[in-house]
Amino acid sequence: MRDSTVTPGSGASIATLAGALPFGVRGSLTTLGWCASRILWRVSRLRGTVTKIVGTSSEVQTPRGAYRCDLRARLFRRSKVRLAVGDEVLLEERVAPGEDGTPGRGVIEELCPRRTVLRRTRDFKRDQVLCANLDQVVLVVAVLDPPYKRSFMDRVLVGVERDGLAAVVVFNKRDLADEEYLEVIEEDAGVYAGLGYRVLLVSAREGTGLEELREVFHGKVSAVVGPSGVGKSTLLNAVQPGLRLRTGEVSAQDGRGRHTTTAAELVRLDGGGYVVDTPGLRGFGLWDLGPEEVAAGFREIAALRGACRFADCRHRAEPDCAVRAAVEAGEVDSERFESYLRLLEDSEARAAERQAARRR
Repeated sequence: MRDSTVTPGSGASIATLAGALPFGVRGSLTTLGWCASRILWRVSRLRGTVTKIVGTSSEVQTPRGAYRCDLRARLFRRSKVRLAVGDEVLLEERVAPGEDGTPGRGVIEELCPRRTVLRRTRDFKRDQVLCANLDQVVLVVAVLDPPYKRSFMDRVLVGVERDGLAAVVVFNKRDLADEEYLEVIEEDAGVYAGLGYRVLLVSAREGTGLEELREVFHGKVSAVVGPSGVGKSTLLNAVQPGLRLRTGEVSAQDGRGRHTTTAAELVRLDGGGYVVDTPGLRGFGLWDLGPEEVAAGFREIAALRGACRFADCRHRAEPDCAVRAAVEAGEVDSERFESYLRLLEDSEARAAERQAARRR
């Protein structure tokens, strides 16, 4: 009878090894072989970071170089994945990157768990994840051209608080303000600094405050957000010359900035850290927030939680309201309080609309 023993190092396959063993052991070894092949397949995949999304393709940076990738169809069907800049993914290589820097080709097989996200909620629509795995959000507004709106700034900061991220507030184009208007800007900046936010007054044109801004970006993954035309891309070009991000001017017709960044992009900085240059935001939806969450997004109001007479106080006309008393005493900024009341009204109106829709 021919010896069917398989010796180690003979180059035999898992299937051959399994056939030479008793049935009970055979099944275990076959399962082990399947698991081993799955582990090897997983290890063979590349881990990378999504740096840009263009249409249905994503640009992914890996230790082997850059890849242009499509999303595996079954991954989309199973989890309804919408990739965002900053996402960590596992990809299967199809074509290796060229020696001349030409991106390789691959297929994204898996989305790794997100550490943090910055999202914009939209009524009756899926939340839009602007970027993932961030350390902080740098909110850029312009002193003039276009002038900033405190209500917009407060809305963004409430969203940042909701997502558990740190925030830095940057007033750009300070060179456009005369001495009298600069006092107003500094007063507004002091409101946010007093709440614990880091605040910078900078000028990309004059180079003022750029060193402090470099320090803000150092060693962190930062998303740069703000309305169109406030100079986000110009600031990044000034922080790191050579980026060559597109810049634009403000429209003379409506005073709004023109979108020059059309897709969010993750950019590595020479001084350490990464920044995400996002398209200009003209709105920042907070459709998912209830009244308690709106209040929690305002640090000064959240600090007075429990000090009002009624636990469910909305800080409108309720008696013995600690928040309104703080506003009257000048301890809570009145403009911030007006922003809170507007967001609270929006929250309650949306809740009523959803309730009415369920009755239909």
